[in-house]
Amino acid sequence: MFTTRRLAALALAAGLVLAPACAKKYAAEKDGKDVGQAICDVKNADSKQAAADALAQVEKHLDDVTENYASFTAEDRADIREQVSDLAKHQGNDLQAQQDLTVIRRSLENIRQDLGDAGKAALDGFFEGLDDCAGD
Repeated sequence: MFTTRRLAALALAAGLVLAPACAKKYAAEKDGKDVGQAICDVKNADSKQAAADALAQVEKHLDDVTENYASFTAEDRADIREQVSDLAKHQGNDLQAQQDLTVIRRSLENIRQDLGDAGKAALDGFFEGLDDCAGD
């Protein structure tokens, strides 16, 4: 029979075990959102220099996500890099830009199946960041 003291100790232990995992997922989602928002900045850039600066931010944020939460393969990274570069080239062409975003989303969905919980949380954030520019 569990006493109140044992139940409290068990609840505390469970909290201590689960809290770091939840914090890591939250941080992964936030970092993923930074990548998605940086991609939106590429889409919304008003000059070639602004697009180049935004591309550099995508790379920086993608490096952070890859290093901390998800091990994208070199091929995955190359695909995303190429797709974001295409997005930068299609500035001002809303139809092509929307197609580029669709291809990026599809690539990320393909990557999702190979990731753990934190990596999946990063992709959730990535999608949330992309959603911010879907209506632009």
